[in-house]
Amino acid sequence: MINKDTIFKKEIFKLIIKEFQDSSLPNIFDRDLKIPLSSKKIITIYGPRRCGKSYYFLSLIKKLLQKGIPKKRILYISFEDDRILPLDLQELTFLLEAYFELYPENKEEEIFIFFDEIQNIKDWEIFVRRIYEKEKVKIFITGSSSKLLSYEIATSLRGRTISYPLYPLNFREFLSFKGETIKKDFEYTEKRFKIKKYLEEYLEWGSFPEIILEKDFTLKRKILSEYFNLLVYRDLKDRHSIENTALIKDLLKSLFTNISSYFSVNSYFKVTRQRMPLSRQTLSFYLSCVEETQYFSFLPIFSYSLKVQRVNPKKIICLDNGLRSAVAFRFSQDRGKLAENLVGLTLQMRGEQKEIFYWKSRGEVDFIVKENNHLSAINVCFTNTIPDRETKSLLEFKQKFQNVKKLILLTEDLQKEENGIKFIPLWKWLIY
Repeated sequence: MINKDTIFKKEIFKLIIKEFQDSSLPNIFDRDLKIPLSSKKIITIYGPRRCGKSYYFLSLIKKLLQKGIPKKRILYISFEDDRILPLDLQELTFLLEAYFELYPENKEEEIFIFFDEIQNIKDWEIFVRRIYEKEKVKIFITGSSSKLLSYEIATSLRGRTISYPLYPLNFREFLSFKGETIKKDFEYTEKRFKIKKYLEEYLEWGSFPEIILEKDFTLKRKILSEYFNLLVYRDLKDRHSIENTALIKDLLKSLFTNISSYFSVNSYFKVTRQRMPLSRQTLSFYLSCVEETQYFSFLPIFSYSLKVQRVNPKKIICLDNGLRSAVAFRFSQDRGKLAENLVGLTLQMRGEQKEIFYWKSRGEVDFIVKENNHLSAINVCFTNTIPDRETKSLLEFKQKFQNVKKLILLTEDLQKEENGIKFIPLWKWLIY
């Protein structure tokens, strides 16, 4: 027997479905991420909050419409809509019932289903697997990386899905949001001066879409502070039942402050336990939770010995310079650190098949990229006055290791090639 609550929930689903059908799509900026619309697999887009996953969904829907797919064959639901929450697994069944009661003529048609932030619903994967196997559907899902990681998806959907990470905007996307079109040989025109000015903004304020479109600097900082609170309380405290909020905030601010520097668990432990109660076990657990959010990654030293990689400090790379600028302890503009962090983040964005390290011996190399057994060594020196140590360390690395394919030194505006090292302006490297 169907109770009143069931009828009520189904009517809410119908209302939300009709709202989408009757609404116009907003102006949407294209992203560089390309995914197949015709795949037989479930397509999963995962990434941190506010990186643009919902708008990316809308861009896919727009492409379907351009291909001639009727909008009535597209079902879009955001599971952050408070009107349908709380929602349990049994109630999810009423979603498709509501859709087919509205559009019974589509029962035998292929339906394109977009589930946004589905990780908010417990046991969602059971429902998704069932409709994937029994209905004529193509399914696209998104979730914040703190709750919908690639390995969690693989476990939950067992070979039924292909997962794609979505990051905040790269520099090309940033320029597109600013209305700038990059054409061939633009560096030989006056546009390069405008691009270099935009790079300063990108370095300081980061790459979250909402921040880029906001013009008020005070509001930018306030929004970024709210992002930090979401990271602390929703992605960490609530998800992992973290009790010591003061410690997790201290750890996060230390990581944000020390981007592009080396992080030693032992050093942080020794310093912090003098100020607050702390065990090594708690610190290790909190660090694993932080890494799971994907707001930070920790690059190992380059070595063919796993033991050497494990015992050496890791280099901190932060997901977004703007978030760092808003919450870190800063005593200077830190352009060098921001530039180096941006390079590390961009390298991660550019390919899952690449392994990224740093290297340190007599000299230091900021980034070692291992791809198909070939090595590239990259130093970042965001100035046009290059200290000798920057080139010497690259040449030292090449002398010590085989299969070194590229030596790159990223500068503010200096471009040349010398001793096998390519000097490339950072703004140019970010675009190409």
